[in-house]
Amino acid sequence: MAQATANPEQQSARQGNRPAQTQAARTYQKVKLTETTEDELLVTYAPVISQMVYRFAPLARVTVDADDLKNIASLSLIQAAHGFDPTAGMSFESYARMRIRGAILDEIRKSQPLSRSVYSRRKEMENTIESLRIELNRQPEETEIASHLGVTVNQYRALLDELRPVIFVPLHQLMEGDDEFSYADSQHTADVTQEDPGEITVRHELHELVRERIQQLNRQQQKVLLLFYYEGLRMKDVAELMEISESRVCQINTEAVLSLRSFIKKQERKI
Repeated sequence: MAQATANPEQQSARQGNRPAQTQAARTYQKVKLTETTEDELLVTYAPVISQMVYRFAPLARVTVDADDLKNIASLSLIQAAHGFDPTAGMSFESYARMRIRGAILDEIRKSQPLSRSVYSRRKEMENTIESLRIELNRQPEETEIASHLGVTVNQYRALLDELRPVIFVPLHQLMEGDDEFSYADSQHTADVTQEDPGEITVRHELHELVRERIQQLNRQQQKVLLLFYYEGLRMKDVAELMEISESRVCQINTEAVLSLRSFIKKQERKI
């Protein structure tokens, strides 16, 4: 996979916040939350909330209010602190980040209701890309996919833009079989740390297969996935590093995730 590094200032910010977040987690494990400690928690995690909002919001097809997302994420953080079980085997920081991310993504999903035809087109695209991959024994180029669909490259890219709302999900969430942004639902998060050992083993195997599959993507796709999902950059930052437009980065991401979705579904049937 193509190698890249995050902006040094972003790395420094993440490292600088970590001790405070760790200390906050220990505090909330030991004492009952009060209004004062809730305020401290919000201050501690404000950079995390802002980072997630400004990473995810631009990927929506409709305009979403950043302040509204921050308020929703803040409420989710407080709820996470009140419901956190330190004996369940997950750190508070990991649990809080999951709940914040889930709340943001769930609100984005609600802001752009989609028709069944969009999901149908997503399935068609997934099947097309996977069929071509098997036929060609490599990752198909966008010109080959467009030709197979009977459209121009520009029409194909427009279709990728249309599918963006049903594609953008964190990779780990995709691998866990939940692509409808439902982590914000307390019914799903309540038992998130109580996984069956057998399920953990299967998920680990699937993660390894997905890592291998990512290596088969083209270099642009690999770089977008690395910078956005693993390095934590915004799409805007990724676009600047790759010297292409932000919309093009989103299209590359959509095509890569479509390919991974189809592969994951096939592997899940085998495991």
